[in-house]
Amino acid sequence: MNNTPNSGGRKKHVTEGNGNVGKQESAGTGGPVGREDGYSGRKDQENGQKIPKDDSRNPGGQRASGLGLLGTLLGGGINSSGNNSNSSGSGLFGMGSTGSSNNNSSSGSGLGSLFGGSSGGSSGSSGGGLRKLLFIILAIVLLVFLLKTCAGGGQACSLMDMMGGEGGGSSSIIDQFVPATGYNTYDASDAYANEQPAISASTSTTTADLSVANAARDKYTVLKGDGTDEVTLMVFMCGTDLESKYGMATNDMNEMLHATLNDEHLNIIIETGGTQGWKNSVMKAGTNQRWRIRSGGIEKLGDDLGRRSMVSASTLTDFIKFCATNYPANRNMLIFWDHGGGSLTGYGYDQYNKGSMTLDQINKALNDAGVKFDFIGFDACLMATMETAVVTQQYADYLIGSEETEPGCGWYYTNWLTMLSKDPAINTVTLGKTIIDDFNDVCKKNNAGDSTTLSITDLAEFSGTVPAAFSNFAKEVNQMLDSDDYKVVATARSGAREFGASAGINHVDLVHLASRMGTTQANALVQALQGCIKYNRASKSMANSYGMSIYFPFTSFSGVNSAINLYNSIGMDKNYSQAVRSFASMAAGGQIATGTTSSPIGSLLGNFTGNSSSTSSGDLLGSLLGSYLGGGDSSGSSGSGDLASTLIGSILGGRSISGEDNTTWFDSERVLQNLDYYDDNAIYADDMYLTEKNGGYVLDLSKEKWDMVENVQLNVFLDDGEGYIDLGMDNVYEFDNDGALKIDYDRTWLALDGQVVPYYMISEVHDGDDYVITGRVPAQLNGEFVYLIVVFDNLTEENEYGRVIGARSLYTNNETDTIARGLVELKQGDKIRFICDYYTYGGEYQDTYFFGEEMTFDGEFEVSNVSVGSSKCVVTYCLTDMYHNEFWTESKEF
Repeated sequence: MNNTPNSGGRKKHVTEGNGNVGKQESAGTGGPVGREDGYSGRKDQENGQKIPKDDSRNPGGQRASGLGLLGTLLGGGINSSGNNSNSSGSGLFGMGSTGSSNNNSSSGSGLGSLFGGSSGGSSGSSGGGLRKLLFIILAIVLLVFLLKTCAGGGQACSLMDMMGGEGGGSSSIIDQFVPATGYNTYDASDAYANEQPAISASTSTTTADLSVANAARDKYTVLKGDGTDEVTLMVFMCGTDLESKYGMATNDMNEMLHATLNDEHLNIIIETGGTQGWKNSVMKAGTNQRWRIRSGGIEKLGDDLGRRSMVSASTLTDFIKFCATNYPANRNMLIFWDHGGGSLTGYGYDQYNKGSMTLDQINKALNDAGVKFDFIGFDACLMATMETAVVTQQYADYLIGSEETEPGCGWYYTNWLTMLSKDPAINTVTLGKTIIDDFNDVCKKNNAGDSTTLSITDLAEFSGTVPAAFSNFAKEVNQMLDSDDYKVVATARSGAREFGASAGINHVDLVHLASRMGTTQANALVQALQGCIKYNRASKSMANSYGMSIYFPFTSFSGVNSAINLYNSIGMDKNYSQAVRSFASMAAGGQIATGTTSSPIGSLLGNFTGNSSSTSSGDLLGSLLGSYLGGGDSSGSSGSGDLASTLIGSILGGRSISGEDNTTWFDSERVLQNLDYYDDNAIYADDMYLTEKNGGYVLDLSKEKWDMVENVQLNVFLDDGEGYIDLGMDNVYEFDNDGALKIDYDRTWLALDGQVVPYYMISEVHDGDDYVITGRVPAQLNGEFVYLIVVFDNLTEENEYGRVIGARSLYTNNETDTIARGLVELKQGDKIRFICDYYTYGGEYQDTYFFGEEMTFDGEFEVSNVSVGSSKCVVTYCLTDMYHNEFWTESKEF
């Protein structure tokens, strides 16, 4: 905090009332929902109580609406479950729309009337005898045609197989479509939907860059432009819980079906699987299937494939080969559809198969398939990364992906497929701009609370301009770490735009990171990246999102070994691997050498609270290695002293900690060489003692110490007479005129509709004077454990004092490491119960309880601060430094 302000964090709106603070029955979560570590790292220096480290629980959040293909079969369209949708049709059985949306109107006519079925709307079942006779003849003709076409089993049906529900038969959607549910369609020529991007010019480009640098390699795809281009779009659709819960794969296929398609020059081939249930009567769960989207509907291609893992490289390879063999084209495109986890986790969550398809596995799949692509796109979260570009540039000319988690609606397919059908030789950047603009506009309309990022990168230019600039940048970072400039790098990293922050995946925007360093090589990298990112658009809340992120560890180091092993596999620049290793080693060394209260040194060597001067180098190494080497490297059954000795011996002997061939990221020599640097550039636990001033208490640090502090949070526990209710951590604080932190508390806490709720800040992003603060409230929504997401910003008046923008569902029991896209929309009548963690007077986590009374959502929450009542509160402040240490001040009662 280079200049300590008079106050910081979010603005508080204090309202009258008592917050109804009190725990109820156990919520049965099986562990803390606030701080996942149960505040195991924090000790009050005054009385030894354990009390508060950053939550790393992976939040989810699925798409919140669904559609079904059954409606098309029954009444000329895909059934609706969105709001305010209207549908009409004359499907084969005349059932009209099978929509379940609010304010839904539908009409239909056809054979359903003849057989006494409902017409699905206001249409009647009347008709003359001749009309009935014609319908009967038509039905007989169709049935005979179907029997002939579908004979032999597994052959594609040009119109429809025998209609069936989940797990039965397959079908082709007939040629009557309704507007994609919940969305207002607009002409493909109007990519902006009559709106300008809700972003600042510094964050995104507003026009597509069609230029190509001289250093760019030749494109793999050569467009003919004479009307003879053949296009094959391959969609690898792992339906997962996005489909089984909300029907979002069905929804996107519906959007494809609403495009005006050119069957002569465009083939859209989809492989489906990975979900435990489909929200339509066509696809079947428990098996993989292949489909072709056509202007006349959807047809099944061949027999069911059996249950094959959608996160297996071989499954992807087989799909690509099938498409290339059966639908050869001079222009191939590939879309990964599902969840994503970013650089280390990769793509996909198959509900039948554990794991994900990591980038090295994607690399193998693409290499084995032997196909070059015009673009590879990820309709999935967090995949617009440097690491993804390094892999895909070998196989594609362009990459389309999102730096942040995607909103629930995902890509909007109708318009760009119409454009591609009209002109199969359309420029890819122009096409990508439509994908990006439609994505932002439709998500803004349908998922207003979610943030959006999407970009298109010219990989041919990337391969010619970025590698050298990136390598020089990484070398420069290493040189800075060698020359005692760790603080410069750390400050740039801690202030860089971060993505997936609540999941702790350590992704930051590479352009913003390099810009904050501001060195010669960093600026050269910025120029190269901005040259190859041809179009980028982000919502206003995502300032400093420039189109490509990178893994840069800071909040945790458990993934460093995995990253370095991955980098070795995919050919990432070795200088960057070394930079990651060096920075992580320096940060980890700082966490131990300073002897912080959050340091796990006590778990190995006893209750140690001193500084590095009282710790030997051997103890330092043993403690650090045992605590920070992730992936089970430090596992063992020996005692803490033996473990420390074993770890020291392993490093000094040059052996891997795990005894395997995995890379050990920790650079012991660098840490030992920088012990003096830690002494000169560190905050210690002793610095957290408070001084009396003007009848109160303050934390008075030197300017040099404050310059090492990255953020400040207020931490409050409420004494209910039996123990402590954890109210959470909030970034509200105030400095006095001398630059000292005031230890004060007005006895109010964040409340929703007057009900105090446990609240935990997730992230705080600044762009000049603008800021966006995001936090979470643990809760149960209609019986499902979620985080309610609260946003505070000064970008819009309605968010100044906070707004609940939705709920993020959570994966439990290690279902997947990928991050689910989108927030669950809160609907009127939803039942919400808040959840709090409870601690004994000794500071030990006891259980998690429901908190306050159940609430019924009435359409909008009022966010404010209200009184916590008369109960005693224990208050402390948490400071995070440039090593990502956490320090708690002495606690005070209010």
